[in-house]
Amino acid sequence: MNRRLWMIAAVGAVFFLAVWASVAAGVTKAADEGGLQLFDSWQWLDPFTFLGNGKTIGIISVMLVIGLWFFRRDVYGMVLVVVAVGGGYGINEWIKHVVGRERPPHSEIGGFSFPSGHAMIGTIYLLLLAYFLAQTRTKRGERAAIYGVFATLALLTGLSRLSLQVHYPSDVLGGFVLGGAYLSACLALYRMSIHRGDRW
Repeated sequence: MNRRLWMIAAVGAVFFLAVWASVAAGVTKAADEGGLQLFDSWQWLDPFTFLGNGKTIGIISVMLVIGLWFFRRDVYGMVLVVVAVGGGYGINEWIKHVVGRERPPHSEIGGFSFPSGHAMIGTIYLLLLAYFLAQTRTKRGERAAIYGVFATLALLTGLSRLSLQVHYPSDVLGGFVLGGAYLSACLALYRMSIHRGDRW
């Protein structure tokens, strides 16, 4: 399992760098403009943006940390949440300032555009929730359903940034990929920590 997580993290990191390079070279310009036009009429996606708001993420992350303590006494899990969500936010902000990409022309919010924080952090915390919830189920089908639901929510959260016209499609794609890669690395380290703790 850990080998698979490290593989996902490595492939995701390479893919993200490729998206970054494509954005920097202007390769994604036509697709970005076409994507914004496509999603401009998809207003039904707009409400899902609240799942990626800082306040929503903060409240749910705190509740997850509290739940991991009271129901499982999982200190490693609590650290995982803090490192994954907090670290992901820090990485996202750092890369945004390094890239310095302006948002779409008619965006009414400030800050830089690449990669999308909603897509990246939404992917991290929603799939992290799915990971811990899936551990409470024994049937493979139930675990798959949990991952499916939360992955869909993460997808809709990212796509809502396109319907709101505040990110380019490549921003959202970059956020999804980097979020998945970073979360995979965090989960691999978490599982290593648990196994070492058991040996001690």
